[in-house]
Formats: sequence, C-alpha cells, structure tokens
Amino acid sequence: MQTNNRLRESLVVIICILSIISCLAIFMAQQTNQYNTNFFRMQVVYIIIGFGTVFLLSKLNMTFVRANILWVYLAMVILLVGILIPNPLVSTINGATRWYQFPGISLQPSEVAKSMFIIVIAHFAAKYERVIWKQLLITWSLVAVILLLIMKQPDLGTTIVYFVSAFTISILALKSTKLIITILASLVVAVSGGLYLVVYHVTLLEKIGFKSYQFRRIHTWLDPASDPNSFYQVDRSLKAIGAGTMSGNNSSSVYIPESHTDMIFSTIANQFGFIGASLLLILFMLFIHQLIIAALHMKNSFSTYVIAGFAMMFAFNIFENIAMTIGLMPLTGIPLPFISYGGSSTLGNMIALGTILAVIKNDDTSLSRT
Repeated sequence: MQTNNRLRESLVVIICILSIISCLAIFMAQQTNQYNTNFFRMQVVYIIIGFGTVFLLSKLNMTFVRANILWVYLAMVILLVGILIPNPLVSTINGATRWYQFPGISLQPSEVAKSMFIIVIAHFAAKYERVIWKQLLITWSLVAVILLLIMKQPDLGTTIVYFVSAFTISILALKSTKLIITILASLVVAVSGGLYLVVYHVTLLEKIGFKSYQFRRIHTWLDPASDPNSFYQVDRSLKAIGAGTMSGNNSSSVYIPESHTDMIFSTIANQFGFIGASLLLILFMLFIHQLIIAALHMKNSFSTYVIAGFAMMFAFNIFENIAMTIGLMPLTGIPLPFISYGGSSTLGNMIALGTILAVIKNDDTSLSRT
C-alpha cells in the first residue's frame, strides 16, 4: 500500500511540474503574436479543470466500472458516432470533423475517450486471458469499431495512438511466446507493405478511404525537397531548435507555426536551449518510468494492462511529437502530452492520470485477480 501511495504521489508531482512548464512555454509562444487569443490564460483554466477531474476520477471504484464495462463502451461509441452525424454541435475544421462545438469551447471526443478505450480493452484482455482465441476475437472486434469511427473523421494520428495502446495490451495478455513472435512479425510485414503502398501505390489507398494529405506528409518526410511548402513547418522548427543553442535564445526572432500546440517542443528548445529541452525529456522519462514501475507492482492483470496501455500511449505520443519537430517522423498533429495547448488534449491527459491513480488505489482492495 505504501509503495502504491508513493507511486501516486510521484505521478502527481511530475504532472504538476509539467503543467507549470506548459503554461510557461505557451506564454513564451504567445509573444510571437501569431494569434490574438490569450492561450496562456485559457491553458491555466484547462489545467485547473483538469486537476479537478483528476481528483474526482482518482476516487473511482474500478470494480463498479468493470461491472458496467459495456455501458462504458457504448458511451464511447455514442461519443464517436455523434461526431459523424451532421448536427449543430459538430464542427468541421480544415476538412476534418473531430470536434463538438459548445459556446466558448470545443471538445474532441477521441481525446477524452482514450481512457475509456484502454479500460475496456484491458478488461476483456484480463477476463479472457486463459482463452486466447476468444480474447483476441472479442478485444480486436471492439478495437476495430473504434478505429474505424476515428478514421472516418479522419484522424490518422489518433487512430495510430489507439492501435498502439490496444496492441500493447494484447501482447502483454498473450501467454504464448510463439504467438507473440508471429504477431510481431506480421506487424512488421504489414507496416513494410503499408509504406510500400504509400510510396509507390497511393491511389490504391485513396480508393479505400485514406486522404491524400496524409500521404503527402510521409512523402515530404522521406524527401523534403519534393514539396518545400509541406516541409516549411519542420524547417522552421529545426531552425528554432538550432537557434536555442545550449541555454536558450531568449528572443522571438525565429517564427514557428503552431508554436503553442504541435510545435511547442521547438518553442521550449528555442527559449531554454539544449539544457531546458533535456530537462523536459528527463521529466518525461521519469513519468514513463513510474508508470512502468506501477504496472510491474500491480497484483492483478487488469491493473497491469491498464497502466501498461497508458504508458505506451504516452510514450508514443511523446516520441512522435518530439520526433516530428526534428524531422525524424512525419507530421501527424499529435500534441505533446501535458505540454501542448488544448482543452481536449489537456482534459484527456488528466482523465488518463485520474484513471491511473484510481487503478493503483484499487489494486490492493476492490479488484479481483483478473
């Protein structure tokens, strides 16, 4: 119990520090006058609401949640289906339908539903872990529905995040080494085949529902000279990071598009240099390390799968966001967890934190061994 309490406390402390860094970075980004909106003030409000949500969700009784797991899944499906049905609350931005629009605020359901998704998949993975074929059939049938709904928005980046989280849980739940190796080998073949189609046969993918702009980003990533306009954002990001040198530029001379959201790591590296960027990476590594330690300390499969799913979700988001700012990965629009500006992403991350705290708290008491 004491170990679990220390894990909960350390996670909260790390997120408090990251939240302070988020506000500071957004304030710095705002000095470029790229937008007229006071993002700093709004982010402070989002963070306060987020920590209130963490407090409430940390009190969750996970046994009750698991007993009503089908209702949780149904609520998630309704949230995602509702965004695809034309109605006054739906907002379409840049050709994508991903937001519910309310007075003064927009909500991206795929962000806030991530925790529900991981809980559902972890539940069925734990429930049927002794019957592999049933486990795979049920969990991936549920996963497929959610992935298709998100792809219809369309939102390839978030779809990949959901897939990676579910795949991690499935691999952990499998007890057969041969099956794990077979699945991993199949995934490598599938990814290689997908890249081949993207590079040489894009028209085939467009016929089955993918959007051309999604592949344009990959083409630009592989060959920046092929489309200088698409590479512009990454080019500005690289210049900003380079201008930060060791201890920071302390000026806004380097213009960074979307410096408060997708490219906020570039803002931090520019303003605080290599030292500041490195300290941020250390904080992220500590956060993921604590999640891994928590997963290993859990006494039941469900708790382990939930926390491992969140650990991979956050690790993938962090890697993809930072890697795309330095040209190692294509642009996806995935925000930097707990740092990037955004009500939906901040709330979604805080819901995840609250869920993690509830799972750790319930591990010794109210959850069964599966």
